[in-house]
Formats: sequence, C-alpha cells, structure tokens
Amino acid sequence: MDQQTLFGGDEPREQQFSLPDGGHIGETALRQAGRERQIEVMRHWFENNYEDPVHSCPYITAEGGYQYIWGGPYDAQEELDNEFSGIVPDEIIQELAHDLWDISATWSGRPDASVSAHLDDYLFRSIAEAPTHFENFRGSIISIKRLLETKVEPADRQCFLRLLYVNVITALETYLSDNFIQCLNADHTRLRKFVETTPEFQTEKIALSDVFKASEEIEKKTRAHLLELVWHRFEKVKPMFRDTLAIEFPSDMGELFKAVLIRHDLVHRNGKTKNGTEHVLNEDAIEKLIQKAESLVSHIEAQQQTA
Repeated sequence: MDQQTLFGGDEPREQQFSLPDGGHIGETALRQAGRERQIEVMRHWFENNYEDPVHSCPYITAEGGYQYIWGGPYDAQEELDNEFSGIVPDEIIQELAHDLWDISATWSGRPDASVSAHLDDYLFRSIAEAPTHFENFRGSIISIKRLLETKVEPADRQCFLRLLYVNVITALETYLSDNFIQCLNADHTRLRKFVETTPEFQTEKIALSDVFKASEEIEKKTRAHLLELVWHRFEKVKPMFRDTLAIEFPSDMGELFKAVLIRHDLVHRNGKTKNGTEHVLNEDAIEKLIQKAESLVSHIEAQQQTA
C-alpha cells in the first residue's frame, strides 16, 4: 500500500504528456483526443527521447556499423507500444511507427543535453564557416563516376552498385544542407525568414515574460532543427529553399523522389521492397541518378548566381 492510500490522500495523478507548445495533456484527454492530436503527442514524446543514430552515434565499419553509445538500438514500434499501448489505438501507433521506420529502422537514445549542444555548435560552425558545398558535391560525383568504372567481381557487383547509388543521394543531401546553412549564417535576415516560415516554429506559443529568453535561444533552436533535418526529404526541403532563399526547385522531381524511396530500401531493407522484391541496379541507373542530382544542383546554383 502506498503512502497516499495509507494516509487517505488523493488518488495518484494520471500520467501527463508534454506538448510541442510547452503545455501538457493528461492520459484521459489523450485517450479521447483525435488521431492528429494523438500522433502529435506521440511524435513529440518519441523525438524527445530518441534520435536517428546518424546524428550522434559513431559509425565503425569494423564493428558492424553504428555504435549506440547513448543506448539502443531501439525499435520505434516497441518503444511507442511500451509508452502508449492502452491509451492510443494500436493502428494509430502503427501508423506513426511506420513513418518513423521510413526515417530509420533503428533509433538511438538522445545524448546528454550538454553534449548534444556542444556537438550541434561544433557541427554547425564546421559547415557554416566552410562555404565549399558545390566543390564538395562536384568532388563526390567525380569520385562516384570513377568508381563506377572499377572492375568488380560479378558476385559483388550489386552490393557495390548499391553503395554508389546511396552515395549519390548522400552527396546531394549534403550539398543541400551545407548550402542552406551557409546562406543562413551569411545573412541574419534569412534566419528571420526561416523562423517565420517554418511550420515547426509557427506552432510555438511564447508568454510575454519569456520573449527575451526565446529571442536569445532562436539561433540555438535553429541550429538544432537544421542539424536534425533529414535533407533527402525533398517535400520539406523544397519549401525551405523557396520561402527562405527565394530559390525554386524544378517542378518535376518525380525521379528524385523515387530514388529516395529506393535508397531507403537499399539502406534499411538490404535492397528489397516491403513486398520482398529485390532492387536490381545497373550502371545506367547510377548514371541517370547522377544526372538528376547534377541537374538539381545546377538549377539551384544558377538562381544563386543571379540573385
């Protein structure tokens, strides 16, 4: 018997979940809430506790990949079930778990806040202070083209081509992130535009007494947001470039969107689709993807040079 019951105290308070705007919602209210609210609360909880290992976990090939020094690997479905099963319907939990799977098959615990802040500052400065995004992209593409001419044993060819395919997407998303971050760092008015047009920031509610504190933390929050963003999610990146930098992406990006889905299968499903069908790549597929990536970069560079 707990102390509250022994002395006739109140019943234990129900579990409270935090909201993105800083408020809280109780277990009963969450159970009765609509689907969108339930997903919002679960996603906020998950992102406060877990992150994609690419952000803070060292990757050591000889040791088998990411080293989960902050705990893990965690499965999104399992963690959401442990926290929300019985409160949120199973099908809604599964819906969010599926979306999170599209980002990463496994998750790391979040690092200590002070360590995370230090890493954010270091990574952001290293990107912002070295405006070589185009040269780095071009160098990566040259290396991929050179490797594409390498003779590889037939039994190893598919594995080799998968690595090159993924590397093209990696080179492109690195270009996009570095370009955007360097543009924000060079012009404070762009930082303001970014904050004012980013949906995640528009939902925050700030008390008048916290205005100055919030102002002081704007750059910190912006850095964290940009470093956590998955830059091959073009549906998010495209409006960011448009609203903040006045740069339009090509209207037809269907092939690049499709390539990102293939990349996900290559990285997280060992080259197979959800239905178990294997992606069979050839040199032509790599060359076409390179052309699409180069075309997008050229499209962006041309607008920046005439701005």
